[in-house]
Amino acid sequence: MENILSFEVLKEAKQMAGGNGNLDKPVEWVSIIETPVEDFVRKNEVVLTTGIGCRNDEKKLLSFVKEVMDSDAAALIMAVGRYVREIPKGVLAYADTHGFPIIEIPWEVRFAEISQAISQALHRQEHEGVKMSEEFRKQLLEIILEGKGLNEICTYVYKHLKAPVLILDKRGVIKGRSKNGHELEEIWQSYLYHTVDPLSMFHEETPESFSQPNMHWLDIEQESVLQILIQSAREIQGFLLISLPEPQENFFNDHTLPLLEHAVTASALCFLHDHAVLETEMRLRDDFVWSLAKGQVSSWDAALSRAKSLGYSLNVPYLCLLARPENLRVLYDHNPQPHASYEQWLHHLGSMFEEEVFHAGRTMQLKTMCTFQREELVVFVEVRSERNMETIFPFLDLLQYRLEQKLPQLTVSWGVAKTSGKQSFYDSFQEARTALDIGRRQRGKGYISTYADTRFDRALMALAENNELKQITDATIAPIVHYSKERGIDLIHTFVVYNQHKGNVSQTARALNLHRQSLLYRLKKIENMTGCDLDNPEDMFLIDLSIRLHTLGYDGDKEGVLERGNG
Repeated sequence: MENILSFEVLKEAKQMAGGNGNLDKPVEWVSIIETPVEDFVRKNEVVLTTGIGCRNDEKKLLSFVKEVMDSDAAALIMAVGRYVREIPKGVLAYADTHGFPIIEIPWEVRFAEISQAISQALHRQEHEGVKMSEEFRKQLLEIILEGKGLNEICTYVYKHLKAPVLILDKRGVIKGRSKNGHELEEIWQSYLYHTVDPLSMFHEETPESFSQPNMHWLDIEQESVLQILIQSAREIQGFLLISLPEPQENFFNDHTLPLLEHAVTASALCFLHDHAVLETEMRLRDDFVWSLAKGQVSSWDAALSRAKSLGYSLNVPYLCLLARPENLRVLYDHNPQPHASYEQWLHHLGSMFEEEVFHAGRTMQLKTMCTFQREELVVFVEVRSERNMETIFPFLDLLQYRLEQKLPQLTVSWGVAKTSGKQSFYDSFQEARTALDIGRRQRGKGYISTYADTRFDRALMALAENNELKQITDATIAPIVHYSKERGIDLIHTFVVYNQHKGNVSQTARALNLHRQSLLYRLKKIENMTGCDLDNPEDMFLIDLSIRLHTLGYDGDKEGVLERGNG
């Protein structure tokens, strides 16, 4: 309004009410209105009137002024002389009380000339705004094309707003900073320490007066920080933070809004570019780690050179961990991803697994290499002691904890190798594979199995290759397996518990929650079917060996031993 009153066409205008302090309201429209007002006046509109419907009726004129003011108009310009000879003092007092500007002009001034002057000024302002927005876009695009990145975008925004700027990824990690951004960086790090998820801030209540859906005011240590979402293709990439003296709605004007919009777009392009580069690097790293695990390395010198180019070091001893997430399909089906197929979701999940391995290694200051292949996670971890488990189990505990925070319902089985060294990747991977497979057969899903703890099972596997022994054990165990499946009574489990309690009938009955006579009946059945005497140590050993070999060859995804719940 202050600018409008400086126009030549309004040189004879007089401000009669509202005070000079209320002339800073923005003007977006101009119209000529007489009574009744109804819904014809828009917010930030300059209203021109002759007061023809009020004439010299003060009550009608006051009602008219109230309606215009309630429409949140910028000001009322009234031509006096014919219908309203003088604006009543009561009307002016009311306008003064509410800070609403009333401007008086002589009757001779044409409304058309005022309307034309204001419209032309608004048009010029709009044109200048478009020109300025295009300049922002052009300069920020040049920053992208020149490969200067997020730091330069922060500096550009700081240059125009004179306020510290940070750019963060979606985890809250700082990726770019402007001049004088150190204080903002410090308070953000403190704030992030107490915040589980930076995205959660956008679920907090925002004042109704705040009309920018992708922007949010944060109060951090008595500082007002504007947080703006950076996203592309519906995926959140990160945030832009600006430190300001205090939250203020009028901060978003024709200058700042285009600047912030183009800065956010440029930042999103940077993130997409970095993401594409990272995806390429991850594929190269995945292929390299997988080739180490499979022993497909042409020469050690070539491996050293390739490792260096990928940021890995092969000059320290590594030990292999192999993880198999057991219920991925169930998790996907129970939490459908509207924009991702199972394969896309699996790819994203693999990246998340690898990222958590990296962060766990960084936390414990251990070098790591990993790859997600065929729904399994292969991890090589640096070991710093001859007693490998002193390094591995704390790392594994931390990694498990991080995965549980991300996917609480995830079940993971682990195999841990025994051999570690600088050129033992293939052997270590094979040991982890053996430990994982045996552990899943013997203990079920969701356990950690070490290669060192599978000595007995590996010995049994070697024995199982003997054809004569295989025939003997199959003949011994087959009748029990057949009876168990046919009658629904797990005689194998009965024998295992009986053997664990060293033939004590009372303890076995309590453990199986069976009546003593029922247990004796089952034991007699086992003797009759196997042709063995349970009081004979050699026969007990034969049955035990047969069951172990049978269980070792049992695939949990096929029919075999009955579930333990069948009693």
